[in-house]
Amino acid sequence: MEVDPMSVDDVTKGEYDGSNIAWTGRGTTANLEEIVIGRCNDYIGLKNPAAGKKNCTLLWQTLKSVFASKDPCKITQDDYKPFLTMAEHDIPSGKSIFWSQTGELTRQYADIVKNVMPLESTLTGYMMNGLNWCGQRSSSELNYEVCPAWNECEENAAKSFWRSASVVYAKKASGEVKVVLNGSSQTRAFRTESIFGSIELGNLDTNRISSIQLWIMDNLSGSDKESCGVGSIAQLEIALKHKGFKFSCIDNYRPVQLIQCIWMPEHKSCNICPKN
Repeated sequence: MEVDPMSVDDVTKGEYDGSNIAWTGRGTTANLEEIVIGRCNDYIGLKNPAAGKKNCTLLWQTLKSVFASKDPCKITQDDYKPFLTMAEHDIPSGKSIFWSQTGELTRQYADIVKNVMPLESTLTGYMMNGLNWCGQRSSSELNYEVCPAWNECEENAAKSFWRSASVVYAKKASGEVKVVLNGSSQTRAFRTESIFGSIELGNLDTNRISSIQLWIMDNLSGSDKESCGVGSIAQLEIALKHKGFKFSCIDNYRPVQLIQCIWMPEHKSCNICPKN
């Protein structure tokens, strides 16, 4: 998801009237079926065989039944439960990592170090990341022209999917958990209305999680707006303490910062050795 959906305000619109005029989002991704089934087979065959055997065609059919021939603004989180149950697999202890406004950086880190598994690296996330989809009441065909944008109705197909998948992902977290937040955010690093703040945080289990590490990453070209113990990060720390979690906080965690340095190697923060 190139655009972090968590940064968009939730806005409820009226009932979909069957026309394409009201919505402004991208239509269903071309060749969606082939992409989803192909990604599924790639995941269980190459990326993560430990996920176990899955019937990728049946997974696609179950997924499609959620939104095909239906009002694209009346797809609930519960509608996705059968699909998510079929696609479920274990997440190793200590590999759960959550993010808000740092999606691309977190995925790059996960791809390099291989010791964390963000939602997008689970089967469900891997299958659907970066795609768009919706149906239409007037036809059994998917709508390839336009779908509701993230903020154009509360229960659109994509929003309900990622919310439901986030619940499942958060409940599976165990051991040491990482959270990557944007210290240069133009709004707040921790937002209670984000998916992490409104869904994932509340589904973390103190009985399963030994500790939580907060990594507050500033953009190399941005300002240091919030840090550990400051602003919304302080509010998050209070919330974690109230919930009974052990936690620590690190500003600009160096291994993640070095990934930022790939794109801006001359930045002063990227000096491996201090200059005399």
